[in-house]
Amino acid sequence: MFAKFNYSPSGAFYNSVINHYYTSGVELFASHEKEVQDCLAEYITEDGIINGTELKEHWFSITPKDIFISHSHNDLNRVKAFAGWLHDCFGLEAFIDSCSWGYCDDLLNKIDKKYCYDPKRKTYDYQLRNYTTSHVHMMLSTALTEMMDNTECVIFFNTPNSINMADELEKIEKKNKKETTISPWIYHELSMTTMLRSKCPQRKKKVIEHFAQDSRDKLTIQYDVKKALGEMITLTDTALSQWNENWNKRPIKVSEEALDELYRIVFSKG
Repeated sequence: MFAKFNYSPSGAFYNSVINHYYTSGVELFASHEKEVQDCLAEYITEDGIINGTELKEHWFSITPKDIFISHSHNDLNRVKAFAGWLHDCFGLEAFIDSCSWGYCDDLLNKIDKKYCYDPKRKTYDYQLRNYTTSHVHMMLSTALTEMMDNTECVIFFNTPNSINMADELEKIEKKNKKETTISPWIYHELSMTTMLRSKCPQRKKKVIEHFAQDSRDKLTIQYDVKKALGEMITLTDTALSQWNENWNKRPIKVSEEALDELYRIVFSKG
């Protein structure tokens, strides 16, 4: 991971441009979802066999992705359109996190029905369910962390569906506001962005490393998920619109340089 962005879609640019790529995003999501499910199903099976070592080794067989998108399930359709836009306009592959945790919940449900359900009492064994859930979620969280580490940047799709801002009075008075999430997956992914090492991509344009360092020096760290959000660069619709415009003006487009163009716009304003 090199860069991490906090994106709150305001509506104007998303509705006028990005939203038109929904169909393309749906096709990409279906393709990536199958790729992830095939990998997870081989090492976390309904028969109750969880091979964490094999999963770790073969997780990298998933085709490389450029961007990791963390989001609320309620924003999935909007995120699909966003991924479609990134792919069609810039040639960038986005990994949508719900490809993994959505499928894992379905798989865990099947495992629990087979091994944890007591038909006589018509209830689940509490201890067994804790055991299966902890193992499956641990394997998945590890896999997601490795995917984040191996993508060039992470984008958090920040909407009211993802983050709850408590105590409006403090916000109005410009005091510290508490930002929390009810999603354990979002919490995990945001937490990981504060721990993963920053790796500058090995490309010719080393100027992006200078911009990124300047930006990191100005970041603040606070509490709850605000700690993670405080370490992210704010990504606005204005910046995305500028990125789209600059890229379209290029006579020759090389997908590997697409993110460099975004870094110029965002980091130079840090």
